[in-house]
Amino acid sequence: MGRRATLIFSSALALIVLSPSLNAGAERGASGDAVVVKVAFNKKLKKRILVNAKGFTLYLFTEDARGASACLDSYEHCPTAWPPLRSTQPPVAGRGVRADLLGTTSRPDGDPQVTYRGHPLYTDAGSTSLGLKADVKPGQIRGQAFYNVWFVVSPQGKAIKKRPR
Repeated sequence: MGRRATLIFSSALALIVLSPSLNAGAERGASGDAVVVKVAFNKKLKKRILVNAKGFTLYLFTEDARGASACLDSYEHCPTAWPPLRSTQPPVAGRGVRADLLGTTSRPDGDPQVTYRGHPLYTDAGSTSLGLKADVKPGQIRGQAFYNVWFVVSPQGKAIKKRPR
């Protein structure tokens, strides 16, 4: 291979090698960036709910106890279907969010997880084996009331148990 071909190949290989970490950065925030939690009005529920910076719905898991996540790999690959909202920096309160209710909790499987009023927060990535459809665009609430243990979160930090219409 000539020098130019080697450079092009090396650049393409670098992009391929780097792409998984770029994808991870999208869920965790860019390297060193804090995660932003905001409030948005959900038309299906006709209520205000917590969302991430991109407008995707945030959920709580009623099986979590005392600020610790029960959604671990040993629990039916839970974090694959319900990715934890993670941040290595203190989370940032966006519009409508009470900063004093935001925090983090440690996880045995990686970076800290963002909490709100002590509840660890998650997004919905879906799982065909569990019959869970992923939220693929902002405003969707496909995980709402899933197995009657997953619920969207109110700005007060409580589970909204209302079923969507």
